[in-house]
Amino acid sequence: MKQMLMKLYILGFTCLVALASCGSDSADGNYNRAVDDKLIEDQVDSDTKNAIDSVAQATAEGNILHPLPDTLTTLLQKRQQPTKVATLTDQTMANKRLQVDNPLYVRGNLNGNKTPDYAVQVLQNDSIHIIAFLDYTQNAREVKVAAYPAQKLNNQYYSPYQLKLAPQDSLVRNPRLQKSMNLKTDGISVLKDNRTTMYLLQNGRFIPFDAQ
Repeated sequence: MKQMLMKLYILGFTCLVALASCGSDSADGNYNRAVDDKLIEDQVDSDTKNAIDSVAQATAEGNILHPLPDTLTTLLQKRQQPTKVATLTDQTMANKRLQVDNPLYVRGNLNGNKTPDYAVQVLQNDSIHIIAFLDYTQNAREVKVAAYPAQKLNNQYYSPYQLKLAPQDSLVRNPRLQKSMNLKTDGISVLKDNRTTMYLLQNGRFIPFDAQ
């Protein structure tokens, strides 16, 4: 009888502990009651807080380099002239109005023959060169798109530009001709501050859209 009572006592005590645990606060949020913000604040040490703040700052304002596709990296490595991919300035990356997914390169149908093409901005000496690789899945052909002055900061050169694809069939306004027209191929838009210049391939070379 005593053994039976002892077992019931142990079982009852275990249940009480389990019930108490279900209502406890926990930083991992696995229990019934919502985790207390103050508890999380207490459990996150100062080193972790500094790391979180640094990541947030780098994501919002730091030099964010979007990784290039392997194919594009290989094409750049095969160039005769040593090529360094441009690094964007913090100010350029912080400009939310111009923010695009891949500001260093675009991929599209730039020559209208339904094979994929690339355009990428690279640093050469003190200039930003935008170069295109046409038909890169077959026999890639390199064509110069444009060149712009780089921005010098702390004895290093950076790009203040972003690239954006102008999709084929888009209706765009030609200010010189004072009329709107549809793009026959994908275009390359170069964005800087409040200015955008779009380039289209015509007769084997890229020219500004409003210079056609």
